[in-house]
Amino acid sequence: MAIGWSELTFTPDDEAVQTLRLSWAWLLGEDWSPILFSIWGDVFIQRPDSVAWLNTGTAEVTVVATDQDQFRERLMGESHADWFLPELVGLLHADGKRPAPGECFTYAIYPIFAEGKYVPENFKPVPAAEHFGLSGDLHRQIRDLEDGSTVRLTVSD
Repeated sequence: MAIGWSELTFTPDDEAVQTLRLSWAWLLGEDWSPILFSIWGDVFIQRPDSVAWLNTGTAEVTVVATDQDQFRERLMGESHADWFLPELVGLLHADGKRPAPGECFTYAIYPIFAEGKYVPENFKPVPAAEHFGLSGDLHRQIRDLEDGSTVRLTVSD
């Protein structure tokens, strides 16, 4: 089953973009603009001197291109499979998991934790604002912990 760009990307609403800006300001600052959103809730951003990829699962920001022209070229190359994981999207679709408009996939257990795996059982579709808010807040709270630290999460309303 071929997976197309419309299944690998999504368009968040204004509320979700605002939540992204607020929840990830601790890492991204203010001088950036979103270019493209992956179905995983990751974001490619334009910075003053580069295009970068925010991996919301790991809180890593990686420079992927010097400008948008180079970024578009790289989208058509081998990096596309690493950034968008089309095979995993296909498995999720086969399991009946398809995000609605304005939704992306989020993790049950984030990949920064030993138990967090890139398998269909670890993902579910959620509104983008929920994903951006939760992922940004989680990573902000644990950013200073050493690898291997024990983390206890409490979810409340």
